[in-house]
Amino acid sequence: MAMSDRVIYAGTADGLFHIDGRDGDFDASLIWFQGQGVMRAPVCQDVDDPRRLYAGTTRVGVFVSDDSGEHWHEGNHGVVYKDLWSIAQHPTTKRMFIGTSPAHVFVSDDHGESWEECARLHTLRSAKQWTGPVPPHISRMKDLGIHTGDPSIVFGAIEEGWCVRSLDGGATWEQISEGVDHDSHAIYVMPDDPATVVATGGKGIFRSTDQGAHWHRCTQGIEDCLYTPAHIVVHPSRPQTLLTAVTATGPGGWNRPEGPGASVVRSTDQGETWSKLPEALPEENRCVPRALVGDPEDPDLCYMGMTDGTVWASDDAGEHFRQIVTGLPSVHSLALISG
Repeated sequence: MAMSDRVIYAGTADGLFHIDGRDGDFDASLIWFQGQGVMRAPVCQDVDDPRRLYAGTTRVGVFVSDDSGEHWHEGNHGVVYKDLWSIAQHPTTKRMFIGTSPAHVFVSDDHGESWEECARLHTLRSAKQWTGPVPPHISRMKDLGIHTGDPSIVFGAIEEGWCVRSLDGGATWEQISEGVDHDSHAIYVMPDDPATVVATGGKGIFRSTDQGAHWHRCTQGIEDCLYTPAHIVVHPSRPQTLLTAVTATGPGGWNRPEGPGASVVRSTDQGETWSKLPEALPEENRCVPRALVGDPEDPDLCYMGMTDGTVWASDDAGEHFRQIVTGLPSVHSLALISG
């Protein structure tokens, strides 16, 4: 299986790795960030300069590279919290967003040289109810969802604090608490319709068709596996088809004798219903998919990172995955970067 012209950047529990498979053989090499915390946010490639990359960890905040990852410098000017969980950049305005723990959002209009706090986010009364899943129970802005056609729309998924929405590019925010999970994990604005938004959480998958005003739970086909540990993949050329992973239990049960009950699942109606892909992973699998990314050029090509430090690839839209890399620390994020 060969890639396009892209390389994989795997963010792990202990370091960032570069995986190059353009010659058909997948070789992983350590870039940096060992001993610097967990790399929860996928590496982000600047929309203007493909050599400029943004990355971060749960301990050191934002770092920037101007030479495709060879060298890095700190980019935390204006960032209050250095526990980084999410990074996004709008493709037309170039505005950047980062999400942190405690759950907060910072924006940059100068390609990450400086950041400004979205101060009004924390004026929400409901912010007092934001918490975290493990001691000391600090909330996390686990994901940020933007719409490529409308830069004013920004969503955030908070673990644990439901979801938030901005309709003015991050200047003001409102809480979304009805119809979504308090333990929210990821949120996506559909590429063909900014009114349709899909969110994931600890108790399933949720969908809105009115820009987040109302939500309903979408668990048909995954009733016995509601925890969502990975990102959702949606390709612009197939906006009705979504791919993600689910488990039968949360992280506290992943080491049980029978395993976590992990499955790769697909929706062909933009998240309304789901079906398991029974041959995606080996039947004896006892690991959890924590990272999932699709190739922007090929809707059939996608990659998955696992808790056991392996990376897997599929060239049939998730029907079957094969292992391409072993021996990494637990993988938490994947990004495909043009070489």
